[in-house]
Amino acid sequence: MERISRDTVALFIELKKELTELDLGENEKLRFTYCEIGQLLTHGFSVSLTTSDNNFLRVKNWNTKFYREGFENGFFNLDRLAINEKKIKITDSEFLDLQKLINKELNKNKIDGIVLDGLFCQLTVGNKTLEWNINKEMNKNLNELILLIRKKASVQQRL
Repeated sequence: MERISRDTVALFIELKKELTELDLGENEKLRFTYCEIGQLLTHGFSVSLTTSDNNFLRVKNWNTKFYREGFENGFFNLDRLAINEKKIKITDSEFLDLQKLINKELNKNKIDGIVLDGLFCQLTVGNKTLEWNINKEMNKNLNELILLIRKKASVQQRL
């Protein structure tokens, strides 16, 4: 039986789960996973790099057109989120750039104020997970890494 819901929180949780979970092969580990979802559910994607495939980023992209056209009445099918997956080739130089940035100090900046309609962003590198809502929360190293990831995934969000 399919899971139908009107709950946007349930939709967000399922979307985050589907974007961040990867089927890893034997002896394969994640180098990083970056997930970004618009707080108003305008978009969602993730980018991952594994230890077994240094020259390809795994990109998952939520098909929001399908979501908007199929669920205009406010009911969501949590079992049919229309996640497209592809691999994007990166050069050896881009891989080295990613590795250098991953090995730098990645932290969040403290900001004052309230974010009403930002992004949900999550980066996991090893056992460390960072979450933030606007670009101003990223330190310089984290910002450089995320800009490179977004560029390779052909997604630019300015918040």
